[in-house]
Amino acid sequence: MYNKFKISFLLGLVILFKSSITFSQMDPAKALKMKMKGMYLYQFAKNVYWPSDYNTGDFSVGIFGSKDLFNLLNTTFKDKVTGSQKIVWDFYETASDIKDCHLLFVCKEETNMISKVTKLIKQKTLLVTELADISNSSSSMINLLYVNSRLRYQLNKSESEKNNFKFKQKFADLAYSKI
Repeated sequence: MYNKFKISFLLGLVILFKSSITFSQMDPAKALKMKMKGMYLYQFAKNVYWPSDYNTGDFSVGIFGSKDLFNLLNTTFKDKVTGSQKIVWDFYETASDIKDCHLLFVCKEETNMISKVTKLIKQKTLLVTELADISNSSSSMINLLYVNSRLRYQLNKSESEKNNFKFKQKFADLAYSKI
């Protein structure tokens, strides 16, 4: 009787341990894709000539729509700087939560909200999206997309320059496409 209880108890612990690992760890491929997006966002922050009034205080990067991406970036890129500004990551669950930030990343799941987001941020924020193609949205300034399973970016230079954002030449040259 004691052995039967002991075996059942140990089996229960093993099942509990395995299930907690399954739920607490992210799929490695998904984590890698999110980390790559973070690296791109960090490079976007570093390779834009920001208007002078953007060069004081913390550098705020907003993530709209993916708490997992926010959590990963907030941990992985903690204490990073661009110029002399500390990068601060903010998460926005709904469009109405969005506050002033330097750069706003709209996740693929929220791309249907781009027109509403554009009205909220006006011309103060560099808008980065995940659309199938940047030509589908004239308000997106930078678009992340996968081409042949590789993460690339497109630039909407006219929209960016209209909003007083200019890109460093090498950064612009490395873009997958420009409109």
